Amino acid sequence: MEAEYVGESSLIEELDNVFNPRSVAVIGASNRIGTWGFGVMTRLLAHSERKVYPVNPNISEIMGVKAYRKITEIPYPVDFAVLSVPPIKTPEIMRECVKKGIRGALVISGGLAESGGEGAKLEKELLDIAREGGIRFIGPNSMGHVNTSSSFSTLAWMEDVKPGPVAFLSQSGTYGQRVVRTGVHQGIGFSKFVSTGNEADLHLEDYLEYLGNDEETKIIAAYVEGLREGKRFFRLAKEITRKKPIIVMKTGATEGSARAAKSHTASLCGSDAIYDAMFKQSGIIRAADEVELFDVVTALLSLPLPRGKRVGILTEGGGIGVVMAEAVEKAGLELPTFTSATTERLKSLLPARCSYGNPTDITDLVTSGELVIFSCLWAIMEDPHVDAAVLLGGIGASSYFSAILEDAHLSNNEEFKDLVESLKEQELKHLSTMREKIDELQKPLVYVNLMPRVMEEPESFKFLREKGIPIYPNPIRAARVLRHIVRYSKYLKETG
Repeated sequence: MEAEYVGESSLIEELDNVFNPRSVAVIGASNRIGTWGFGVMTRLLAHSERKVYPVNPNISEIMGVKAYRKITEIPYPVDFAVLSVPPIKTPEIMRECVKKGIRGALVISGGLAESGGEGAKLEKELLDIAREGGIRFIGPNSMGHVNTSSSFSTLAWMEDVKPGPVAFLSQSGTYGQRVVRTGVHQGIGFSKFVSTGNEADLHLEDYLEYLGNDEETKIIAAYVEGLREGKRFFRLAKEITRKKPIIVMKTGATEGSARAAKSHTASLCGSDAIYDAMFKQSGIIRAADEVELFDVVTALLSLPLPRGKRVGILTEGGGIGVVMAEAVEKAGLELPTFTSATTERLKSLLPARCSYGNPTDITDLVTSGELVIFSCLWAIMEDPHVDAAVLLGGIGASSYFSAILEDAHLSNNEEFKDLVESLKEQELKHLSTMREKIDELQKPLVYVNLMPRVMEEPESFKFLREKGIPIYPNPIRAARVLRHIVRYSKYLKETG
């Protein structure tokens, strides 16, 4: 993890123009609701960090801001341009941007290389003009990009993104926005987001290199249909993953999806087996979808990496423990036998009818008014044969008992009320200790929620999330996460 990756300074400076402009011109700006020119203007005007200049030959004022007929008529310096114009006009507009001295641009316009024929010729002309004039641009056929640290967003149809440590690159605009919204809904914050579009100029590899050096980005995630510079991607990933995890969703494994990707962003998918091998050799975590992606992100953001693949399981029910054990082993992980000291410790805490193996089934959450689940959990986490732990259920006892007493019309019974209050105090105390144990032992702990969604989530779940302890809805997802972080930890050790 000590390895430092330094990219080419010229590329870093060029992409700084893309992510941190002081002034922006929106070519094709509009007062008409529903147009891209309207949507981009609303996002840019939502923040006052930079000057915004609308450009439209037919309108003198847009959203209360003076509009210009051409970008070259703007009497002030302009760092960045957004092109939201018909595809046939993009080369002409790019020439005007060159004359104006623009250094970065976003081309929203579609109907270029992805449509083939004349569209591909237009895109090549657009690229030639930009390269000759020293402009680096996103797209075409892009839905925009975001830099949360400078409150800069060109996403026409998306609200402000919560700031955070995750950067996301997407070769699909709509799906990319869906993924970001999913993450925000789960409490994940983002440093950067780019809808890369056709990647005529800036390729996914360029953004990867930039993000590898971006101090605000701790985890890089990507939705990939195909790579234009596979060897470069491999080289970059091998270096970057030694200091930052990279998680990739790769599509195009089937014939139909490969055809769809080519018509979507002019992307060539290539052999899925080759991609899979490259990901493994470069330390990239491959996720099947956004659900798995954010399951892994949540763990990487808050948990230490495991030293090995031995998993200890504590469950409040036998059947779900069996399901978890199977999921762990199917994920290529191990279920170690606890030491005799751990077994004796568990026996001293639990009734004779309980199971003391791995998984340990506690059966009863409360013994003699005490929450035994936490003492059992410490015993398992402290076992020298255990590298990571899973807790299934057992959290939220006070909420469970409160609901039961209310249903039985016993909520005003003082004896029962005192017991529930005692359980609540015990739980809050032990939840704090849970985080301390994770940090002290440097062992990851994940929690599996056994409550059906029809039941109200206990207040203690919020406390778990605040302490950075991931909650997963079933054993399969928990096991997949452990598999990914175990493999990533192993990769880091082997590459030293």
